[in-house]
Amino acid sequence: MARFARLHDRLHHRLRGPAADAEWLLADPLLASVRRFGAAVIVAAGPWLVSVVALAIISVTMTPVMGLAAVEDLRLTVVYAFCIAPLIAGPVGAVAGRRIAAAVEAGNAAVVAELFLAAAALSGLAAQVIALAVCLVLGIGPAGVAAGFVFLTAAAALLWTSFAVLSALHSYGFLIAAFTGGMVLSVACALLAAVHAPTTEVLIWSFAAGVALCVALSIRYVQRRFPSRYDRFADTFGELLRQIRASAVLCAGVFFAICGVWADKWVFWFGPEGVRSAAGFLHSSSYDSVMFLAHLSVIPTYAALLVFHDGDLVAVIERFKAAIQARSTYGLIRGRLADLESVAWSGILTIAAVQAAVTVGIVLMSPLLAKSLDFSFGQFLMLRVGLIGVFFHSVMFLCCALLLVANRTRHYAIIQAAFLVLNLGISLVLHATIGMSAYAFLASSVLGAAAAIYAAYKALGAYDYDFFLGENDSLYRE
Repeated sequence: MARFARLHDRLHHRLRGPAADAEWLLADPLLASVRRFGAAVIVAAGPWLVSVVALAIISVTMTPVMGLAAVEDLRLTVVYAFCIAPLIAGPVGAVAGRRIAAAVEAGNAAVVAELFLAAAALSGLAAQVIALAVCLVLGIGPAGVAAGFVFLTAAAALLWTSFAVLSALHSYGFLIAAFTGGMVLSVACALLAAVHAPTTEVLIWSFAAGVALCVALSIRYVQRRFPSRYDRFADTFGELLRQIRASAVLCAGVFFAICGVWADKWVFWFGPEGVRSAAGFLHSSSYDSVMFLAHLSVIPTYAALLVFHDGDLVAVIERFKAAIQARSTYGLIRGRLADLESVAWSGILTIAAVQAAVTVGIVLMSPLLAKSLDFSFGQFLMLRVGLIGVFFHSVMFLCCALLLVANRTRHYAIIQAAFLVLNLGISLVLHATIGMSAYAFLASSVLGAAAAIYAAYKALGAYDYDFFLGENDSLYRE
């Protein structure tokens, strides 16, 4: 033990200098902005980036060794795991992130580690239960694949929760490091496994190792930053459950939002075009590959929204609250509200304009993408329609974010539920009439974006009324 302690001290001493230099370098204003945007990309789409990048590397290197069927089972295991995980971790992480941010702001940092662990335990256990149910319903096997799938689903739920908590703590630098380390370990373990034991089960566990590393680093980071003896963990867990029940509308909205994105895929998975893999996973690769690629095109929007929210939007909201706390005149408060509306809409429109330019560029590049990815002509047409649909969905996402800023959680949940019903219903109708297409997602996104724009406009216009009365939660607590 003494030898290991001396080795640890020596390593720490040698790395202290480079770490300090790196911290000084990243403190540069230009690099700090790049770091914030990079962290925003990871927060917005980090788990999916892990899966996409790692799976791309693994597929290219493993297919000649193991065959297409084994690699396809690995891909579908990851897709199913990252489909199930946010269904639970999304609502739980949203509530836990809000609670942790409020606790830090109030100076009650002692509960941060306990809240994080409680949220992680709840999301991980619930994700495991759903994964087990999927295994039983679909008959996923053999046992090694099913066990790896359940473990990966739980790890993905913990990863989603970790990202929500670290984002609430603004720990962007550590987020980038943990994310990168986990992704590198996933690929390294998979490549190493291919040399010694190239089986689907081993590849799944190898991939899960990198995700687990990222989660372990996040838990350790929070424990070191906010030390806790966890003597009140049971009380904290019960309080988290009460907060989730109190925020049931918000949790339902997040759940509907995640299901809405997957609804059209589920229709094709369980339809006549659905194919069952060797391990038992249902999928529709001709549609999934196109729409997954289309969804990746809006990562800049999600990242830009996070940067905008933590920067200009929070600043103008704080100025509005400061005017109220200073007991300013009604005219001054309305002036601050006008500034808030101006900043909010100018930021949202700027992000939407940039995303429109990105979408147009990718649509123009779609023939080259279709050729390089060996898409059929039908997939090429679906890609173009899907890209436009994803753009309108990003507009809906931006406006729904404004609804949450205004604390209009009920309107947010209604719009997300309506999008889920529309996407599911139109997908079923079009699937029965014209077959496979992305028009259902496009139509649902256009209608959802129109509703979200109207609701956000009304919400920001009445922000002062909602702040005092309409959406003031403290007035309606029992």
